[in-house]
Amino acid sequence: MTLKDLKINDEGIIKKIKCQEPLKSRLFGLGVAKGVKIKVLKHTAAKGTFEILVDSTRIAIRKEEAECIEVEKNNETD
Repeated sequence: MTLKDLKINDEGIIKKIKCQEPLKSRLFGLGVAKGVKIKVLKHTAAKGTFEILVDSTRIAIRKEEAECIEVEKNNETD
């Protein structure tokens, strides 16, 4: 499952980031790293952009970035 598959208010843990440098470094600089808890706050209707909460920081990422972030959904949000 990727971040793109999560719905608004879903939470999960980042399991893997499958993208090339320098995007991987940029995401890491924003706090997006393996083992980090994330939450989807908002997304556009077509899921072109996502607003996510990474620890206590809100960031916006594009669909292409969300597709390369593998997550394990937190079952408590079902």
